[in-house]
Amino acid sequence: MSDLEYSGKVKTQTFKQFQLERLIRDGKVIPASKLAEAKEQDLQRIRDFESSMEDEERNQRSAKVTPKDKAFNPPLTRVRFED
Repeated sequence: MSDLEYSGKVKTQTFKQFQLERLIRDGKVIPASKLAEAKEQDLQRIRDFESSMEDEERNQRSAKVTPKDKAFNPPLTRVRFED
């Protein structure tokens, strides 16, 4: 037994597993775990978009319209006096 040397990890992979790993590495196939993450990210983006739409609608309803006289003639402001 002491005459044996460790030769490394034994490859016990089937051809099907090898093909699948190669497809994943090349980006042609997406693992199920990545699909779930991508779906969750898409759902989060949709939720964020819908909430921003609601905020925008609320802002549009509550925003005051600037009177025309103030839009063209802004109120006077004080300017610092310099010598």
